[in-house]
Amino acid sequence: MATTSISTPLPAGLTEPQVLAALHNHDLMIKTLCTSLISYEFESGDKNSKATYSITDKKPFGQTTYTLTLTNLPTGTDSLVNAKPPVGTLTIAGKWRVADGKLVEDVEIEGNFVTKKMAKGNVEKTHPEQHTRLLEKAGA
Repeated sequence: MATTSISTPLPAGLTEPQVLAALHNHDLMIKTLCTSLISYEFESGDKNSKATYSITDKKPFGQTTYTLTLTNLPTGTDSLVNAKPPVGTLTIAGKWRVADGKLVEDVEIEGNFVTKKMAKGNVEKTHPEQHTRLLEKAGA
């Protein structure tokens, strides 16, 4: 299982409760995390606690649809992506936490060698930018 951790200090003036509220806002999380978003639909659950969404993203060649489950917790949000790329399955589990003046995301990736390597590279490249956007929106 490939793992990665991304940590971003909270900007001056932004409080942990503000960031926690942003993490618990599923619409904001989806629009921030899914940078190539075409559309999304609520599938099941409760948007205030745990909900599953069907996400459709643009890809370099076409589009892909996968499920995203967001679970609100007292200290943050858990995210779970279940995708079926052309070469197997891919699961990306994220634990988003706010504590000690930081937004920390711990990510575990499961899939075959190729999908894990691609997903890990994508997470390491894009998620610091996602943290920045989420923190900007949390303070807006």
